[in-house]
Amino acid sequence: MADQIAALPDAVLAVLAQVLGVLELTPWHGEPYNLTKPDEPMRQWVFGGSMGEGVIVYLILDDQRRVDVLRVLWFG
Repeated sequence: MADQIAALPDAVLAVLAQVLGVLELTPWHGEPYNLTKPDEPMRQWVFGGSMGEGVIVYLILDDQRRVDVLRVLWFG
């Protein structure tokens, strides 16, 4: 995942940091990764806006009070 983040444009890094801050506090606000299983802990968050579009795919581990980011994609 570090390679994926390193490949992002500099302007996107600030947006990504904001999204990661939100995920830290409210991870269940992301969309289900699999729409047929809306209660599953694997989620996604779309970000970017006018700069392009990115997606963070992550897993919520409530029992460990942890969120693991699995993938960061950028379509800019």
